[in-house]
Amino acid sequence: MEWPASGVVTRGFGYDGAEWHPGIDIGSLRSLDVTAAAPGVVERVGYVQGYEGYGRLVAVDLGGNLEALYAHLAWVRVHDGDVVRVGEKLGDAGCTGSCTGTHLHFELRDRGEAFDPAPLLPAVR
Repeated sequence: MEWPASGVVTRGFGYDGAEWHPGIDIGSLRSLDVTAAAPGVVERVGYVQGYEGYGRLVAVDLGGNLEALYAHLAWVRVHDGDVVRVGEKLGDAGCTGSCTGTHLHFELRDRGEAFDPAPLLPAVR
């Protein structure tokens, strides 16, 4: 798995005070490019019912009941059913949905349950 954006983790996974955060936020971006962290098949794009607050998103089926979500995108380059490779551009980071500034919200889910993606990402980016 690779980092989906080049920046700084501005909010981690888990509880932030009393608020649950089901992914990591990458801000202070060196580029707006959002790329596939892992290969898979695009299963949802855009403003998706059930993901209110996520804004414009891309959801990628990674196989084995795993899914990657890329949220708050300003622009999307892929479509439902597209096969994506690691590093392929999915779109541009933005501030759509509930957000306070341009960033990427990156989330991994196993059978619909969010888990911390940080241990699967390279230490240096």
